Parts: sequence; C-alpha cells; structure tokens
Amino acid sequence: MAKFPIPPEALRRLPPEHKLLGKSGRYLLERYPVWPMLDHLAHKTVPRHRHSVWYALGGIALFLLTVQVLTGVLLMVYYRPAQPWASIQRIALEVPFGNLMRSIHHWAANLLILTLFAHMFSTFFMKAYRRPREFTWLSGVFLLALMLAFGFSGYLLPWDELSFFATRVGITEIEKAPLLGSLLADLARGGPDVTVDTIGRFYVLHVTVLPVILLGLVGLHLLFVQVQGMSEPDSFAALPPERRRYSKFFAEFLFAEIPIWLFLGVLLVALATLWPRALTPEADPFAAAPENIKPEWLFLSQFQLLKLFPGRIEVVGMALLTLLPLVVVVTPFVDRAVPANRRGRITTWLGVLALLGLIFFTAWGWLS
Repeated sequence: MAKFPIPPEALRRLPPEHKLLGKSGRYLLERYPVWPMLDHLAHKTVPRHRHSVWYALGGIALFLLTVQVLTGVLLMVYYRPAQPWASIQRIALEVPFGNLMRSIHHWAANLLILTLFAHMFSTFFMKAYRRPREFTWLSGVFLLALMLAFGFSGYLLPWDELSFFATRVGITEIEKAPLLGSLLADLARGGPDVTVDTIGRFYVLHVTVLPVILLGLVGLHLLFVQVQGMSEPDSFAALPPERRRYSKFFAEFLFAEIPIWLFLGVLLVALATLWPRALTPEADPFAAAPENIKPEWLFLSQFQLLKLFPGRIEVVGMALLTLLPLVVVVTPFVDRAVPANRRGRITTWLGVLALLGLIFFTAWGWLS
C-alpha cells in the first residue's frame, strides 16, 4: 500500500497539541495527507481589538445548535406524529428527565435564534459582508432563515392549544402574501386548514428536510470562515502592521470560549428547571381561538408590522416584508467600499433603523 510521507517541516510547524496525537495521529496522517489543512488551522489567527468579543457569537451559535441536535434526537425517540399531544404528555410526565430535555430544547432554540440575530447585526455593523466575504454573509443569512423555519415547523409539534392557534395565525399571514402565498400555505397545511395531517408535514420538514439543508449550509459557512479567516474592521485594518494584535485560534481564542459554553450549559439547565416548557390542553380545531392569540416571538415583529396595514392595504405590508430580506441579500454587492465611505455610512444607518424596528415591533407585539 502506498504511503504519503509527512514533510518533516510540516510536523515541526504543528503546535504542541497536534504533536501529542502520538502514534495514532501519525498513523492517520500517513494514510490521509491532511497536513496542509492542519498547518492552515495551526496558523489560523483572530484579530484582537475592542470589537473582538463579537467573534464569540459564532461559537455560541454552534454550541446551541449542538444542544438542539442532541436534545432533538432524544425527543424523537418518544415522539409519535400520529399521537402528538399524548406523546408529548408522556415525555413530560413519564420519561425520566423528559420534560427537562424538552425544556432545554425549547430554551436552546430561543437562545440560538437570539444569538444568530446578534451575530448577523454585529457582522453587518463591522462590514464583514464586504469582498471577499459576500458568500459567507449570504450563507449566514440563509442559516438564520433556516433556523426560523425550524422554529416555525417545531412549534406545532406538541399539538396543544397554544401552538395550534399560533401556527394557524402564522400560516394565515403567509397566505396573504402576493403571488405564492396561497400555494405555500396550502403546501404547509396539506389542505384548507391546519389539521392533524399538517403534523406529518411539519414533522418530516423538522427532522428530515431542514436538517439535511442545515448540514450542507453549516459546512459551507464554516468552510468559508476557515478559508477566508476572521474579518477585520476598518479601524483595525487602518492601523500600522506593528500595532495590530492577533490571537491564535486554537491555542487562545477557542480555549477562551470553553468557559462561555459551560456557562450556557448551566444557564440552559437553570432556565429549563425554573421555567419549563408548558403543555396547554390538546388542540381542538373546531374550538374558538383564545383571545389575543399571536405567533411565537420569532415572528412577532412581522405580525405587528402587518397590523399597520389593515384591509386592502395589507398587501403593502406584505410587499415591505418581502423587500427587507432582499435588501439584506444584496447589501454585500452594493456596499463594496473599503474603507467606509458615504455608501457605507448609509448602510450603517439602515442597519440601525432595522435593529431598532425589530426590537420595537417585537416588544410592541409582546406587550399588546
């Protein structure tokens, strides 16, 4: 069998933690010549500046996503789409630590969405979407949209009163969208209204279709980040080379994130214990909707914004909600100036308005 000799200079350049792999590591390296990749990772650095704290959001999102996958797999073992409410009740009351896992899954999903929004806005304000990172930005935006789809599809699965009517309201709003709204709503419901048959569609989407897309998008996003490295803000790039400071990714930055992940683990257990995910009575499609029913907080801003466009002018609100994601997607191809010029300042102010609007409409919808 042919072997691939490891260049001695490549092994010398590897950091000490790679040399500790010993015989097993060398055994694999002889058969799979991946030392260029290891050499690249060994020399990967992270810029150190006053905004460096925002770099940790990517690792936090990855940690919360891992929690989601692990708890989701455990819940799948006991969940039955044919008996959704009864299976959730069994998980909550009979399965050891079942309600804890379900509550951790719930809180990790909320914190993950919150982290991704913070990650997107911090990336936006640091202008990290500019050349050559346009596709890194786009893959991140699509990941956020995918997480929102996860939240929407998973919210109905308990089939309790709250999730049923909130999902019905959400799909009704989708149906009002011009052109494809009615088609998308019928495709999601599997008919003219939300029924038990809708559970089957949402379950397949939540545990099969979306995870496959997620696997590819996360891999692509991480590949882009590893190849292109961390972005440097304009203020940092303008410094003389001798004044720029960097940290090694594996020796310093990654290890500094481990205490944050441990804290998040403790926080998730605390939230799940103190405020467990409630299970309201089983959904009755023929019952009247409770008063003041509204979507989950992830979609409250859109829901509240549409209230400003009642009746016939609601199509204006739907058009506005369609336009905003398009603006986010085309921003890297419009704001291409380095360092920031007038066009860059305009996009910054648009980002500030979008952030304030998101917070305002979400709070308004929550309190109304």
